[in-house]
Amino acid sequence: MSWTDHSWRRAAMALVLATTAHVAHAEGLRAHQVTYHTTFKGLSAGDLQLTLKPDSQPDHWTYETRAYPSFLASFVISGNSMERSAFTLTPAGVEPNRYQLNDGSGKHEKETDLTYESGGRVHGVVEGQPLDMALEPGTQDVTSIRAALIADLVAGREPREYAMLDGREIKRYVYTKVGTARISTAVGPVDTVIYSSDRKGSDGRGRIWQYWYAPSLGFLPVKIEQREDGATRMTFTLRSLKWLPADAGGH
Repeated sequence: MSWTDHSWRRAAMALVLATTAHVAHAEGLRAHQVTYHTTFKGLSAGDLQLTLKPDSQPDHWTYETRAYPSFLASFVISGNSMERSAFTLTPAGVEPNRYQLNDGSGKHEKETDLTYESGGRVHGVVEGQPLDMALEPGTQDVTSIRAALIADLVAGREPREYAMLDGREIKRYVYTKVGTARISTAVGPVDTVIYSSDRKGSDGRGRIWQYWYAPSLGFLPVKIEQREDGATRMTFTLRSLKWLPADAGGH
């Protein structure tokens, strides 16, 4: 299994975020660096570190994921892997601008680099092969979908159906609120709102994600689980959280 394998890609997608400054600041979003400890079928898989910060242009943001795999996980994911999204936060939500994925192998055929045009088109390379296609409005990339969901939550919009470009395929995910809970975390006890996510059209017997979002932390997820046939397959728990200054990216 590599960084581009569906499990790790969904893992990255599951780690949604909060942001800060300009329009985002008014909505209560904050830049941050957060680390999650991951387990796979009960075994430690290492950590994932996510960094969200403002870019040099107003309302532009970058969101980057870095992997710090355990010894066993290092056989399937490189510590040199990197996933990054650049997006614009508008009053209506998130608009992706560029998506990059490097699995750390140094092989061009493994790299993805896509540019999103405002007119509803995306072009670039997916795993070294060219891609140029039209997109419907609101389509997210694998990383910006995290920002889109969190931006909706902090703006008071109920999470809904999201379209996402995954490689060369458009996938749709539906989010459903399932309850609330107060849970213990690395930053203390927090109240959370729980949502589940499933691919549209699924029969409900496949892999389902469940998220514990903390309103007091800008709706940052403090716990995430991937479940399959009722059993927990992957778990992400908050290890550390560092709020970044509003000018962290050069504002």
